[in-house]
Amino acid sequence: MSSDSFSGLMALRRFVELAHHIPGRIRLRFTNKLVAGLSKSKLSALEELCGKDNCLRSYTLNSATGSLLLEYDAKRLPPKLLEQLFGDDDRVAEQALTEILPIISPPESK
Repeated sequence: MSSDSFSGLMALRRFVELAHHIPGRIRLRFTNKLVAGLSKSKLSALEELCGKDNCLRSYTLNSATGSLLLEYDAKRLPPKLLEQLFGDDDRVAEQALTEILPIISPPESK
């Protein structure tokens, strides 16, 4: 992931609040402006990371409620890291994102 993407994710988290979290499933609530701007084409990077054999299983964007539901493998991606990523402490969030990226990155093709 490029440094621009990293910066973009850190900026994006300011518009997100953790609504509900159980291991393997996290619901994030967004501001209305952000949800309106999230289209399928803009979520293509997330879609590429989701799949049966990947750590991120699937996501559902609900613009009516302003939320994104992300299903993931809690054995491969520690739930605590996601809570830290969407917590209040920017420094802790940056560290969590640094730990999350290698876990969710697709394996390099041979």
